[in-house]
Amino acid sequence: MNTWTQKADFGGKIRKAAVGFSIGSRGYIGTGYDGSYHKDFWEYDPALNTWTQKADFGGAARDSAVGFSIGSRGYAGTGSSGSYCKDFWEYDPVKNIWKQKADFGGAARSSAVGFSTNNKGYIGTGYDGSYYKDFWEYDSVKNIWERKADFGGTARYGAVGFLVGTKKYIGTGYDTALVRDFWAFDPGGISKSPKQFAFNDQMNVASKKTVTSNTITVSGIDAAAPVSITGGKYSVNKGEYTSEDGTVKNGDNITVQLAASDSSNATSSAKVTIGDVSADFNVTTQFIFADQTKVPLNTAVTSNIIEVLGFNGAAPISITGGKYSINGGAYTSANGTVNEGDTITVQLFSSENNSTTTSAKLTIGEISDTFDVTTKEAHGGSDDIFVGGKKCFIATAAFDSPMAGQVVILRHFRDKYLLTNDFGRKFVAWYYSNGPAVANYIEDKPLAKAAVKAALYPLIGFSFILLTGYLPLLIIGLFLSALLFVMSRTKKLNAD
Repeated sequence: MNTWTQKADFGGKIRKAAVGFSIGSRGYIGTGYDGSYHKDFWEYDPALNTWTQKADFGGAARDSAVGFSIGSRGYAGTGSSGSYCKDFWEYDPVKNIWKQKADFGGAARSSAVGFSTNNKGYIGTGYDGSYYKDFWEYDSVKNIWERKADFGGTARYGAVGFLVGTKKYIGTGYDTALVRDFWAFDPGGISKSPKQFAFNDQMNVASKKTVTSNTITVSGIDAAAPVSITGGKYSVNKGEYTSEDGTVKNGDNITVQLAASDSSNATSSAKVTIGDVSADFNVTTQFIFADQTKVPLNTAVTSNIIEVLGFNGAAPISITGGKYSINGGAYTSANGTVNEGDTITVQLFSSENNSTTTSAKLTIGEISDTFDVTTKEAHGGSDDIFVGGKKCFIATAAFDSPMAGQVVILRHFRDKYLLTNDFGRKFVAWYYSNGPAVANYIEDKPLAKAAVKAALYPLIGFSFILLTGYLPLLIIGLFLSALLFVMSRTKKLNAD
Protein backbone atom coordinates (compact mmCIF):
# COMPACT_ATOMS: atom_id res chain seq x y z
CA MET A 1 0.00 0.00 0.00
CA ASN A 2 3.05 2.28 0.48
CA THR A 3 1.25 4.42 3.09
CA TRP A 4 1.78 5.50 6.68
CA THR A 5 -1.03 5.07 9.26
CA GLN A 6 -1.01 7.02 12.51
CA LYS A 7 -1.32 4.82 15.59
CA ALA A 8 -2.01 5.52 19.29
CA ASP A 9 0.32 8.15 20.76
CA PHE A 10 3.19 6.89 22.90
CA GLY A 11 1.92 6.23 26.44
CA GLY A 12 4.49 8.28 28.35
CA LYS A 13 5.42 11.97 28.28
CA ILE A 14 6.78 13.64 25.16
CA ARG A 15 10.55 13.20 24.87
CA LYS A 16 13.53 12.79 22.58
CA ALA A 17 16.52 10.41 22.43
CA ALA A 18 14.55 7.46 23.86
CA VAL A 19 15.55 3.83 23.25
CA GLY A 20 13.50 1.00 21.76
CA PHE A 21 13.47 -2.65 20.81
CA SER A 22 10.97 -5.38 19.95
CA ILE A 23 10.34 -8.79 21.53
CA GLY A 24 8.05 -11.15 19.68
CA SER A 25 4.92 -9.28 18.62
CA ARG A 26 5.39 -6.33 21.02
CA GLY A 27 7.41 -3.12 20.82
CA TYR A 28 9.08 -1.31 23.74
CA ILE A 29 10.13 2.33 24.22
CA GLY A 30 11.66 3.94 27.29
CA THR A 31 14.13 6.45 28.77
CA GLY A 32 14.67 9.77 26.95
CA TYR A 33 14.80 13.51 27.71
CA ASP A 34 12.35 16.43 27.84
CA GLY A 35 14.35 18.80 30.03
CA SER A 36 14.51 15.99 32.56
CA TYR A 37 15.85 12.48 32.11
CA HIS A 38 13.33 9.60 32.07
CA LYS A 39 13.49 5.89 32.95
CA ASP A 40 9.86 4.80 32.41
CA PHE A 41 9.31 1.98 29.93
CA TRP A 42 6.25 1.20 27.81
CA GLU A 43 5.02 -1.80 25.79
CA TYR A 44 3.10 -1.35 22.53
CA ASP A 45 0.58 -4.00 21.40
CA PRO A 46 0.00 -3.51 17.66
CA ALA A 47 -3.00 -5.86 17.67
CA LEU A 48 -4.84 -3.68 20.20
CA ASN A 49 -3.04 -0.45 19.31
CA THR A 50 -2.45 0.24 23.01
CA TRP A 51 0.45 1.21 25.26
CA THR A 52 0.99 -0.36 28.70
CA GLN A 53 3.52 0.92 31.22
CA LYS A 54 5.99 -1.77 32.35
CA ALA A 55 8.72 -1.87 34.99
CA ASP A 56 11.00 1.19 34.91
CA PHE A 57 14.40 0.76 33.29
CA GLY A 58 16.79 -0.80 35.82
CA GLY A 59 19.53 1.82 35.63
CA ALA A 60 19.53 5.59 36.10
CA ALA A 61 17.21 7.80 34.06
CA ARG A 62 18.99 8.78 30.81
CA ASP A 63 18.80 9.59 27.14
CA SER A 64 20.69 8.54 23.99
CA ALA A 65 21.02 4.89 25.11
CA VAL A 66 21.22 1.85 22.81
CA GLY A 67 18.67 -0.96 22.73
CA PHE A 68 18.20 -4.27 20.93
CA SER A 69 16.66 -7.69 21.57
CA ILE A 70 18.10 -11.19 21.61
CA GLY A 71 15.57 -14.04 21.62
CA SER A 72 12.93 -13.41 24.28
CA ARG A 73 14.89 -10.67 26.10
CA GLY A 74 15.41 -6.96 25.55
CA TYR A 75 18.68 -5.13 26.25
CA ALA A 76 19.50 -1.48 26.87
CA GLY A 77 22.58 0.39 28.03
CA THR A 78 25.09 3.23 27.65
CA GLY A 79 23.68 6.77 27.19
CA SER A 80 23.84 9.94 29.26
CA SER A 81 22.28 10.71 32.66
CA GLY A 82 24.15 13.97 33.21
CA SER A 83 27.29 11.87 33.03
CA TYR A 84 28.10 9.21 30.45
CA CYS A 85 27.02 5.63 31.15
CA LYS A 86 28.32 2.15 30.33
CA ASP A 87 25.96 -0.02 32.41
CA PHE A 88 23.97 -2.61 30.51
CA TRP A 89 20.62 -4.21 31.41
CA GLU A 90 18.42 -7.15 30.35
CA TYR A 91 14.59 -7.00 30.34
CA ASP A 92 12.41 -10.11 30.87
CA PRO A 93 8.88 -9.34 29.55
CA VAL A 94 7.36 -12.43 31.23
CA LYS A 95 8.53 -11.51 34.73
CA ASN A 96 8.53 -7.77 33.91
CA ILE A 97 11.92 -7.25 35.56
CA TRP A 98 15.28 -5.71 34.62
CA LYS A 99 18.53 -7.48 35.51
CA GLN A 100 21.94 -5.82 35.29
CA LYS A 101 24.43 -7.58 33.03
CA ALA A 102 28.14 -7.07 32.35
CA ASP A 103 28.99 -3.41 31.68
CA PHE A 104 29.57 -2.42 28.05
CA GLY A 105 33.15 -3.34 27.10
CA GLY A 106 34.23 0.08 25.83
CA ALA A 107 34.30 3.51 27.44
CA ALA A 108 31.12 5.12 28.78
CA ARG A 109 29.33 7.04 26.01
CA SER A 110 26.06 8.26 24.55
CA SER A 111 24.52 8.28 21.08
CA ALA A 112 26.16 4.98 20.07
CA VAL A 113 24.63 2.61 17.52
CA GLY A 114 23.53 -0.98 18.14
CA PHE A 115 21.82 -4.01 16.66
CA SER A 116 21.65 -7.77 17.25
CA THR A 117 21.85 -10.96 15.21
CA ASN A 118 22.54 -14.66 15.74
CA ASN A 119 22.25 -14.51 19.52
CA LYS A 120 24.80 -11.68 19.68
CA GLY A 121 24.46 -7.94 20.24
CA TYR A 122 26.69 -5.16 18.89
CA ILE A 123 27.38 -1.61 20.11
CA GLY A 124 29.83 0.87 18.63
CA THR A 125 30.67 4.50 17.80
CA GLY A 126 29.32 7.22 20.16
CA TYR A 127 30.50 10.27 22.09
CA ASP A 128 31.77 11.27 25.56
CA GLY A 129 33.44 14.56 24.63
CA SER A 130 35.45 12.56 22.13
CA TYR A 131 34.20 10.67 19.11
CA TYR A 132 34.43 6.87 19.00
CA LYS A 133 34.66 4.23 16.28
CA ASP A 134 35.37 1.09 18.33
CA PHE A 135 32.90 -1.78 17.98
CA TRP A 136 31.97 -4.47 20.53
CA GLU A 137 30.12 -7.80 20.43
CA TYR A 138 27.96 -8.97 23.37
CA ASP A 139 27.47 -12.72 24.00
CA SER A 140 24.16 -13.04 25.93
CA VAL A 141 24.84 -16.68 26.87
CA LYS A 142 28.28 -16.03 28.40
CA ASN A 143 27.46 -12.43 29.44
CA ILE A 144 30.77 -11.11 28.05
CA TRP A 145 31.88 -8.36 25.63
CA GLU A 146 34.52 -8.88 22.95
CA ARG A 147 36.04 -6.10 20.88
CA LYS A 148 35.63 -6.50 17.12
CA ALA A 149 37.07 -4.58 14.17
CA ASP A 150 36.67 -0.81 14.48
CA PHE A 151 33.93 0.82 12.40
CA GLY A 152 35.22 1.42 8.88
CA GLY A 153 34.31 5.10 8.67
CA THR A 154 35.33 8.06 10.78
CA ALA A 155 34.67 8.19 14.51
CA ARG A 156 31.17 9.61 15.08
CA TYR A 157 27.95 9.62 17.07
CA GLY A 158 24.27 9.57 16.12
CA ALA A 159 24.73 6.93 13.41
CA VAL A 160 22.06 4.41 12.37
CA GLY A 161 22.43 0.61 12.18
CA PHE A 162 20.15 -2.14 10.88
CA LEU A 163 20.09 -5.67 9.47
CA VAL A 164 19.09 -7.02 6.08
CA GLY A 165 19.02 -10.80 6.31
CA THR A 166 22.31 -11.64 7.97
CA LYS A 167 24.09 -8.46 6.79
CA LYS A 168 24.75 -5.54 9.15
CA TYR A 169 24.84 -1.92 7.98
CA ILE A 170 25.86 1.38 9.58
CA GLY A 171 25.80 4.90 8.22
CA THR A 172 25.13 8.63 8.67
CA GLY A 173 25.87 10.50 11.92
CA TYR A 174 28.07 13.39 13.02
CA ASP A 175 31.88 13.59 13.22
CA THR A 176 32.28 17.40 13.64
CA ALA A 177 30.15 17.57 10.51
CA LEU A 178 27.12 15.69 9.28
CA VAL A 179 28.04 12.60 7.22
CA ARG A 180 26.25 10.26 4.83
CA ASP A 181 28.74 7.43 4.22
CA PHE A 182 27.40 3.89 4.53
CA TRP A 183 29.15 0.66 5.58
CA ALA A 184 28.49 -3.09 5.77
CA PHE A 185 29.78 -5.04 8.76
CA ASP A 186 31.04 -8.65 8.79
CA PRO A 187 31.61 -9.89 12.39
CA GLY A 188 33.84 -12.62 10.99
CA GLY A 189 33.37 -16.13 9.68
CA ILE A 190 30.24 -18.00 8.61
CA SER A 191 27.57 -17.96 11.29
CA LYS A 192 26.19 -21.28 12.45
CA SER A 193 24.44 -19.71 15.42
CA PRO A 194 20.70 -19.44 14.70
CA LYS A 195 18.31 -16.92 16.14
CA GLN A 196 16.99 -17.98 19.52
CA PHE A 197 14.08 -20.41 19.26
CA ALA A 198 11.63 -21.66 21.90
CA PHE A 199 9.36 -24.63 22.53
CA ASN A 200 6.08 -24.17 24.38
CA ASP A 201 6.03 -26.22 27.58
CA GLN A 202 3.02 -28.51 28.04
CA MET A 203 1.24 -29.23 31.33
CA ASN A 204 -1.56 -31.43 32.66
CA VAL A 205 -0.35 -34.30 30.45
CA ALA A 206 -1.41 -37.90 31.06
CA SER A 207 1.32 -40.17 32.42
CA LYS A 208 3.44 -41.98 29.80
CA LYS A 209 1.80 -40.08 26.93
CA THR A 210 4.05 -39.19 23.96
CA VAL A 211 3.78 -35.46 23.33
CA THR A 212 4.77 -33.49 20.22
CA SER A 213 6.03 -29.92 20.54
CA ASN A 214 5.17 -26.84 18.53
CA THR A 215 7.13 -26.34 15.31
CA ILE A 216 10.15 -24.01 15.28
CA THR A 217 11.76 -22.68 12.10
CA VAL A 218 15.55 -22.38 11.86
CA SER A 219 16.75 -18.89 10.91
CA GLY A 220 19.82 -16.67 11.18
CA ILE A 221 22.52 -19.11 10.00
CA ASP A 222 24.75 -18.71 6.94
CA ALA A 223 25.42 -22.42 6.39
CA ALA A 224 24.27 -25.85 7.58
CA ALA A 225 24.56 -26.09 11.39
CA PRO A 226 24.77 -29.15 13.65
CA VAL A 227 21.64 -30.20 15.55
CA SER A 228 21.46 -32.57 18.53
CA ILE A 229 19.00 -33.56 21.25
CA THR A 230 19.06 -35.00 24.75
CA GLY A 231 16.05 -36.54 26.47
CA GLY A 232 13.80 -37.02 23.43
CA LYS A 233 13.67 -37.19 19.63
CA TYR A 234 13.38 -34.55 16.92
CA SER A 235 12.05 -34.42 13.38
CA VAL A 236 13.22 -32.15 10.55
CA ASN A 237 10.60 -31.09 7.99
CA LYS A 238 8.13 -33.81 9.15
CA GLY A 239 10.69 -36.57 8.64
CA GLU A 240 11.32 -39.54 10.92
CA TYR A 241 11.92 -38.79 14.58
CA THR A 242 15.48 -39.50 15.68
CA SER A 243 17.82 -38.93 18.60
CA GLU A 244 20.92 -38.99 16.34
CA ASP A 245 22.97 -35.85 15.65
CA GLY A 246 22.32 -34.17 12.30
CA THR A 247 22.44 -30.85 10.44
CA VAL A 248 19.85 -28.19 9.62
CA LYS A 249 19.73 -25.11 7.42
CA ASN A 250 17.75 -21.87 7.30
CA GLY A 251 14.04 -22.52 6.82
CA ASP A 252 14.04 -26.07 8.22
CA ASN A 253 11.13 -26.88 10.54
CA ILE A 254 11.77 -28.88 13.71
CA THR A 255 9.43 -30.60 16.16
CA VAL A 256 10.29 -32.61 19.27
CA GLN A 257 8.67 -35.75 20.66
CA LEU A 258 8.94 -36.59 24.33
CA ALA A 259 7.31 -39.23 26.56
CA ALA A 260 5.68 -37.85 29.70
CA SER A 261 6.77 -39.29 33.03
CA ASP A 262 5.04 -42.39 34.36
CA SER A 263 4.63 -40.52 37.68
CA SER A 264 2.11 -37.83 38.49
CA ASN A 265 3.24 -34.23 39.00
CA ALA A 266 6.60 -34.83 37.30
CA THR A 267 8.43 -32.99 34.52
CA SER A 268 10.25 -34.60 31.59
CA SER A 269 12.61 -32.50 29.48
CA ALA A 270 14.29 -32.59 26.09
CA LYS A 271 17.01 -30.12 25.05
CA VAL A 272 17.56 -29.28 21.38
CA THR A 273 20.84 -27.61 20.39
CA ILE A 274 21.40 -26.00 16.99
CA GLY A 275 24.91 -24.62 16.60
CA ASP A 276 25.53 -23.01 19.99
CA VAL A 277 21.88 -22.13 20.73
CA SER A 278 19.68 -24.40 22.85
CA ALA A 279 16.07 -24.59 24.02
CA ASP A 280 14.21 -26.97 26.34
CA PHE A 281 10.88 -28.68 25.77
CA ASN A 282 9.25 -29.53 29.11
CA VAL A 283 6.27 -31.82 29.65
CA THR A 284 4.65 -31.94 33.10
CA THR A 285 2.13 -34.58 34.16
CA GLN A 286 -1.07 -33.83 36.04
CA PHE A 287 -0.69 -33.51 39.81
CA ILE A 288 -2.76 -36.18 41.57
CA PHE A 289 -3.90 -36.52 45.15
CA ALA A 290 -3.96 -40.06 46.54
CA ASP A 291 -7.51 -40.66 47.78
CA GLN A 292 -7.80 -42.13 51.26
CA THR A 293 -10.27 -44.79 52.42
CA LYS A 294 -11.22 -46.48 55.70
CA VAL A 295 -10.62 -43.19 57.50
CA PRO A 296 -11.90 -42.67 61.08
CA LEU A 297 -15.01 -40.55 61.43
CA ASN A 298 -14.79 -36.78 61.79
CA THR A 299 -10.99 -36.67 61.56
CA ALA A 300 -8.70 -34.09 59.95
CA VAL A 301 -7.02 -35.83 57.00
CA THR A 302 -3.95 -34.47 55.17
CA SER A 303 -3.16 -35.32 51.56
CA ASN A 304 0.11 -36.35 49.99
CA ILE A 305 2.48 -33.52 49.01
CA ILE A 306 2.35 -32.17 45.45
CA GLU A 307 4.91 -29.79 43.94
CA VAL A 308 4.10 -26.83 41.69
CA LEU A 309 5.75 -27.59 38.35
CA GLY A 310 5.61 -26.27 34.80
CA PHE A 311 4.49 -22.70 35.53
CA ASN A 312 6.36 -19.58 34.42
CA GLY A 313 5.94 -17.09 37.22
CA ALA A 314 3.19 -16.98 39.85
CA ALA A 315 0.00 -19.00 39.35
CA PRO A 316 -3.38 -18.58 41.09
CA ILE A 317 -4.46 -21.26 43.58
CA SER A 318 -7.94 -21.91 45.00
CA ILE A 319 -9.82 -24.67 46.80
CA THR A 320 -13.38 -25.81 47.46
CA GLY A 321 -14.37 -28.21 50.21
CA GLY A 322 -11.20 -28.03 52.31
CA LYS A 323 -8.05 -26.04 53.02
CA TYR A 324 -4.53 -26.01 51.57
CA SER A 325 -1.05 -25.26 52.89
CA ILE A 326 1.90 -23.81 50.95
CA ASN A 327 5.39 -24.96 51.95
CA GLY A 328 4.19 -26.19 55.34
CA GLY A 329 2.47 -22.92 56.26
CA ALA A 330 -0.93 -22.39 57.84
CA TYR A 331 -3.92 -24.05 56.17
CA THR A 332 -6.29 -21.66 54.43
CA SER A 333 -9.29 -21.72 52.11
CA ALA A 334 -8.61 -18.25 50.70
CA ASN A 335 -7.49 -17.77 47.11
CA GLY A 336 -3.77 -17.13 46.69
CA THR A 337 -0.76 -17.55 44.41
CA VAL A 338 2.01 -20.14 44.17
CA ASN A 339 5.36 -20.27 42.41
CA GLU A 340 7.41 -22.93 40.68
CA GLY A 341 8.80 -25.37 43.26
CA ASP A 342 6.26 -24.62 46.01
CA THR A 343 4.89 -27.69 47.84
CA ILE A 344 1.18 -28.05 48.57
CA THR A 345 -0.90 -30.26 50.87
CA VAL A 346 -4.68 -30.34 51.27
CA GLN A 347 -6.58 -30.96 54.48
CA LEU A 348 -10.25 -31.72 55.09
CA PHE A 349 -12.39 -33.42 57.73
CA SER A 350 -13.78 -36.87 57.13
CA SER A 351 -17.53 -37.35 57.37
CA GLU A 352 -19.50 -37.82 60.60
CA ASN A 353 -21.03 -40.94 58.99
CA ASN A 354 -19.59 -44.25 57.94
CA SER A 355 -18.94 -45.21 54.31
CA THR A 356 -19.22 -41.55 53.27
CA THR A 357 -16.89 -39.56 51.02
CA THR A 358 -15.92 -35.93 51.49
CA SER A 359 -13.98 -34.07 48.80
CA ALA A 360 -11.74 -31.04 48.33
CA LYS A 361 -10.97 -29.71 44.84
CA LEU A 362 -7.68 -27.83 44.42
CA THR A 363 -7.05 -25.68 41.33
CA ILE A 364 -3.66 -24.27 40.30
CA GLY A 365 -3.85 -22.11 37.20
CA GLU A 366 -6.29 -24.05 35.05
CA ILE A 367 -5.34 -27.49 36.43
CA SER A 368 -7.42 -29.23 39.09
CA ASP A 369 -7.59 -32.46 41.06
CA THR A 370 -9.88 -33.71 43.80
CA PHE A 371 -8.78 -35.17 47.13
CA ASP A 372 -11.38 -37.73 48.29
CA VAL A 373 -11.60 -39.08 51.84
CA THR A 374 -13.94 -41.99 52.58
CA THR A 375 -14.79 -43.10 56.11
CA LYS A 376 -14.61 -46.73 57.21
CA GLU A 377 -17.57 -49.05 57.12
CA ALA A 378 -19.81 -49.52 60.18
CA HIS A 379 -18.79 -52.76 61.86
CA GLY A 380 -19.31 -52.13 65.57
CA GLY A 381 -15.66 -51.29 66.21
CA SER A 382 -14.44 -48.73 68.67
CA ASP A 383 -14.52 -45.88 66.10
CA ASP A 384 -18.10 -46.46 64.96
CA ILE A 385 -20.82 -45.46 67.42
CA PHE A 386 -24.44 -45.23 66.28
CA VAL A 387 -27.62 -44.70 68.25
CA GLY A 388 -30.81 -45.26 66.27
CA GLY A 389 -28.77 -45.13 63.06
CA LYS A 390 -27.20 -41.78 63.99
CA LYS A 391 -23.69 -41.39 65.42
CA CYS A 392 -23.95 -39.83 68.87
CA PHE A 393 -21.25 -39.11 71.47
CA ILE A 394 -21.97 -37.73 74.94
CA ALA A 395 -20.75 -34.20 74.08
CA THR A 396 -22.62 -34.26 70.76
CA ALA A 397 -25.83 -35.24 72.54
CA ALA A 398 -25.33 -32.61 75.26
CA PHE A 399 -24.69 -29.72 72.85
CA ASP A 400 -27.12 -30.98 70.16
CA SER A 401 -24.65 -30.83 67.25
CA PRO A 402 -21.34 -32.43 66.28
CA MET A 403 -20.30 -29.01 64.93
CA ALA A 404 -20.96 -27.11 68.18
CA GLY A 405 -17.89 -25.10 69.21
CA GLN A 406 -17.56 -27.00 72.48
CA VAL A 407 -17.61 -30.35 70.64
CA VAL A 408 -15.02 -29.13 68.12
CA ILE A 409 -12.66 -28.14 70.97
CA LEU A 410 -12.98 -31.59 72.55
CA ARG A 411 -12.45 -33.22 69.16
CA HIS A 412 -9.20 -31.26 68.59
CA PHE A 413 -8.08 -32.17 72.13
CA ARG A 414 -8.72 -35.83 71.32
CA ASP A 415 -6.77 -35.71 68.03
CA LYS A 416 -3.78 -33.78 69.42
CA TYR A 417 -3.37 -35.15 72.92
CA LEU A 418 -5.21 -38.49 73.23
CA LEU A 419 -4.78 -40.27 69.89
CA THR A 420 -1.03 -39.57 69.93
CA ASN A 421 -0.19 -41.97 72.80
CA ASP A 422 -1.14 -45.48 73.97
CA PHE A 423 -2.92 -44.42 77.17
CA GLY A 424 -4.97 -41.82 75.31
CA ARG A 425 -5.95 -44.28 72.58
CA LYS A 426 -7.08 -46.79 75.21
CA PHE A 427 -9.17 -44.12 76.92
CA VAL A 428 -10.75 -43.11 73.58
CA ALA A 429 -11.54 -46.75 72.82
CA TRP A 430 -13.17 -47.15 76.27
CA TYR A 431 -15.13 -43.93 75.75
CA TYR A 432 -16.33 -45.05 72.31
CA SER A 433 -17.49 -48.34 73.82
CA ASN A 434 -19.37 -46.86 76.81
CA GLY A 435 -20.31 -43.36 75.70
CA PRO A 436 -23.21 -44.22 73.38
CA ALA A 437 -25.35 -45.54 76.22
CA VAL A 438 -24.98 -42.28 78.15
CA ALA A 439 -25.51 -40.23 75.00
CA ASN A 440 -28.65 -42.14 74.15
CA TYR A 441 -29.98 -41.69 77.70
CA ILE A 442 -29.54 -37.89 77.86
CA GLU A 443 -30.52 -37.15 74.26
CA ASP A 444 -34.16 -36.33 75.09
CA LYS A 445 -33.69 -35.24 78.73
CA PRO A 446 -33.01 -31.48 79.09
CA LEU A 447 -32.04 -31.67 82.77
CA ALA A 448 -29.60 -34.49 82.12
CA LYS A 449 -28.13 -32.53 79.23
CA ALA A 450 -27.66 -29.49 81.46
CA ALA A 451 -25.90 -31.61 84.07
CA VAL A 452 -23.57 -33.12 81.47
CA LYS A 453 -22.81 -29.67 80.06
CA ALA A 454 -21.93 -28.41 83.52
CA ALA A 455 -19.64 -31.41 84.02
CA LEU A 456 -17.97 -30.98 80.61
CA TYR A 457 -17.26 -27.24 80.76
CA PRO A 458 -14.17 -27.57 83.03
CA LEU A 459 -12.72 -30.10 80.56
CA ILE A 460 -13.65 -27.86 77.62
CA GLY A 461 -11.99 -24.88 79.30
CA PHE A 462 -8.85 -26.87 80.08
CA SER A 463 -8.73 -28.21 76.49
CA PHE A 464 -9.14 -24.71 75.04
CA ILE A 465 -6.34 -23.31 77.22
CA LEU A 466 -4.07 -26.22 76.27
CA LEU A 467 -4.81 -25.99 72.54
CA THR A 468 -4.37 -22.22 72.35
CA GLY A 469 -1.11 -22.23 74.33
CA TYR A 470 -2.48 -20.24 77.27
CA LEU A 471 -1.75 -22.96 79.88
CA PRO A 472 1.67 -21.54 80.89
CA LEU A 473 0.07 -18.12 81.40
CA LEU A 474 -2.70 -19.68 83.51
CA ILE A 475 -0.15 -21.49 85.68
CA ILE A 476 1.84 -18.30 86.17
CA GLY A 477 -1.36 -16.42 87.01
CA LEU A 478 -2.40 -19.04 89.59
CA PHE A 479 1.09 -19.03 91.10
CA LEU A 480 1.08 -15.24 91.42
CA SER A 481 -2.43 -15.28 92.90
CA ALA A 482 -1.36 -17.87 95.48
CA LEU A 483 1.76 -15.87 96.27
CA LEU A 484 -0.24 -12.68 96.78
CA PHE A 485 -2.70 -14.55 99.00
CA VAL A 486 0.10 -15.95 101.19
CA MET A 487 1.77 -12.54 101.41
CA SER A 488 -1.50 -10.86 102.45
CA ARG A 489 -2.24 -13.54 105.06
CA THR A 490 1.28 -13.23 106.44
CA LYS A 491 0.94 -9.48 106.67
CA LYS A 492 -2.41 -9.78 108.46
CA LEU A 493 -1.07 -12.34 110.97
CA ASN A 494 1.90 -10.08 111.69
CA ALA A 495 -0.46 -7.18 112.24
CA ASP A 496 -2.50 -9.24 114.75
